[in-house]
Amino acid sequence: MKLNNLVIKNFLRNLKNYALYIFALVFSVALFFSLLTLTLDETAMEEIAGSTPMTALFSVGSVTVVIIIILFVMFANMIFIKRRHKELALFQLIGMNRNKVFRILLLENFLIYFGSLLGGIVLGFFISRLLLMLLLKIMRVDMMVEMNFSPTAVVITAAVFVFIFIVLMIQNYVFLRRSSLIKMLKLNKTSESTGKPLGKMTIVLGITGIAMIGLGYYMSQTMFERAMENPIMLPVYMVAILFLTIAGTYITFKYSVAFILNMIRKSKNGHVNVNDVLSVTSVMFKMRSNAFLLTAIAVITAISITAMSLSYITYYSTDKMLESTTPYDYTVENSEDLDFYEKLLSDNDYEIDRIEKSFMHYSIVRTDENTDLSEGEETGMDSNEIGIVVASDKEFEGFDVAENETKATGTLAILDILVSFEEGDPVTFTNGADFDRTVEVTDTTSDGILPSNLSFGLPVLIIDDAVYQELSDNQPEENEEFEMPSELYAFNIVGGDNDEVLEMMDKEEHPSFSSKLLDYKEMTQMSGMMAFIVGFLGFAFLLTSGCILYFKQIDECEEEKGSYKVLRKLGFSEGEILKGLALKMIISFGIPLVIGLLHSLFAVKSGWFIFGIEMWTPTLIVMGVYTVLYSIFALMSLGYYRKIVRKSI
Repeated sequence: MKLNNLVIKNFLRNLKNYALYIFALVFSVALFFSLLTLTLDETAMEEIAGSTPMTALFSVGSVTVVIIIILFVMFANMIFIKRRHKELALFQLIGMNRNKVFRILLLENFLIYFGSLLGGIVLGFFISRLLLMLLLKIMRVDMMVEMNFSPTAVVITAAVFVFIFIVLMIQNYVFLRRSSLIKMLKLNKTSESTGKPLGKMTIVLGITGIAMIGLGYYMSQTMFERAMENPIMLPVYMVAILFLTIAGTYITFKYSVAFILNMIRKSKNGHVNVNDVLSVTSVMFKMRSNAFLLTAIAVITAISITAMSLSYITYYSTDKMLESTTPYDYTVENSEDLDFYEKLLSDNDYEIDRIEKSFMHYSIVRTDENTDLSEGEETGMDSNEIGIVVASDKEFEGFDVAENETKATGTLAILDILVSFEEGDPVTFTNGADFDRTVEVTDTTSDGILPSNLSFGLPVLIIDDAVYQELSDNQPEENEEFEMPSELYAFNIVGGDNDEVLEMMDKEEHPSFSSKLLDYKEMTQMSGMMAFIVGFLGFAFLLTSGCILYFKQIDECEEEKGSYKVLRKLGFSEGEILKGLALKMIISFGIPLVIGLLHSLFAVKSGWFIFGIEMWTPTLIVMGVYTVLYSIFALMSLGYYRKIVRKSI
């Protein structure tokens, strides 16, 4: 038989085993090609990524996808080579030298990778259009999507995957050179399923691993509070948290899981059933031998979910953020500018709701409840005082505040690091000399009454008009030395703002203004693009980690074929065996997922307020979608097990 015929027959015989692998390769090529096509589409980039940082996101995303693909195919390649160790050893027994065996692998991989390359480019061409439509939808950009084929993207994609192919061939060559014939024949003898008995050291290390993760979680929740006291220590805290979490995760997989599963097994006092044998006992030792791989998957899962959650928090919070920082359609500098735009819009049949308000800046006494800043960090303020904006309930409609009460507006979560107000907290106004006035916070809201450029990004306190006048009469003299904004000039478009109004006003010769619509577009486009890129990469991580776990399960299933045959001969039904295997899938896929979800949850909780004002809804949505997609690989693995069990007798 000619070598080429042997390669084709081997390829066709192993095609069913390579099915998901080929699908993952095709999809990986398609993802990379589609993202590269978007990056090279000048029309699309001009519309959705006018700035260099936004364009750079696509380039970073493309490079990251390549790194993910390289790591994935190298790992998957080693799994499949090891699975075929007997076949490769047999080729050498019948007289083939290692160079000929390498040629077989070379030709087989050539068919797989370059077939996947062609299929991926075709699929990627259509996916790129769908991705562009999705991106435009997320960014809320109205643009006609055209089908543009990029030869440059084809050349770059081909070059990248030729490089990956060369790397894999080097990997195969090194494996064949380092593996003797006897070693390949005995490769299955040193199975990952074998394990040493669990001793006292396993218990100690198991508890240590869980304790390290717990300590990392605790530090993550107090990291920013400690950093406010000593900002230089923030990088130290971050490195310490990463070390504790990652090292603790490895120790957990290596010892803690085995320790817990062993306790479950011992609790049955020897009365184990087929479910225990196929799930708890089987997984107990495999977790230890696969600790590094599972740690990598758990950490990758945590990074993916954390990044996707934070980017979605930003996107999800856009509307509420604007209501807090930009409460009016347009804000101008003075009444003359307000008159100018009122006339301009009136001449073009637009009516405006004119807004002219006054407010003042005042000092409040610093307490442990209202600030986490160290003394002396505020500029221009006494170390015992904090500057805040105060407004009268008579000046701003919709507020009716009692004499000894105050309402805090524009209270974003990120501001808690600087100044925080909660219901029931006392607030003492002071002029730094002989005047103090204390009121109680009765309500807080994220909606703002002043643009952030006038409130300096801090909350605004609404107080009773009589108290406001009292504060005004006792204004400290030193405040007169500083030119602090005290007037608001703004207007809303009756019937709602639109692009036509913005275009009419946005002329170089017109007075300057800030626009809520313009801010909304910029925030939506930036956060939408970030959510798209991060979601794209998160899906790539999900695909690769899910496939790797699936391939590992296939490998273990092939090793355990004999066990299923014995169980069937002993009288166990297919359903009973599959019930135990289903429990095994829950443990094998569930533990890395649960640990990854916990890592991401605490990571998001530690700093979500920097990205938006709503945490739980976007985070739970991301976690739910990720869990559903991840579970598909567990179901596929169980389906493979079912096929093997049915053939076992």
